[in-house]
Amino acid sequence: MTPASREPIIIADAGPIPRLAAAGLLAMLPQLTRRIVLVDCVEDELVGDETKPFAIESRNWIESEGTALLRVPTVIGEGIRSLRARERSLEEEARLKASLRNSDELALREFVDFWRPDETSSAIVLYEDRKVPNLFLEVDYPVTLMTTRAFARTMASWGVNLDAPAAL
Repeated sequence: MTPASREPIIIADAGPIPRLAAAGLLAMLPQLTRRIVLVDCVEDELVGDETKPFAIESRNWIESEGTALLRVPTVIGEGIRSLRARERSLEEEARLKASLRNSDELALREFVDFWRPDETSSAIVLYEDRKVPNLFLEVDYPVTLMTTRAFARTMASWGVNLDAPAAL
């Protein structure tokens, strides 16, 4: 992986965005000239409840990115939206609640499985949730997984923001 690569950075779960926002580092993402990928379930977790910390900042960032941000619908996200949009039985309510627990990571895996990168540098999957690496243990395609902290160190090594690791 090199600074010159134009491959995407995929936001795996909702953790990295508020963490980058809290550190004042969201503005560095456009400097990377990489496409940022945000699956629907992660977006929903980020901005679906505006009382969550950094939900407003996350929404503003998403809107400001425009076409630089690829917002991806998934089957998992469609299923959750469908269940939310109608009256639910107690069983369906329990299924919805269970689905929401891991929906962002599973929607991410759905997207990456469909895309199937062919080089290790094809994508950086940025995560905070320790469940994410386990999702990729047995895949038959290359993918680069990075915690937000490792990502900040990489950005500093590329000269994008030398203060990023300390800011986190």
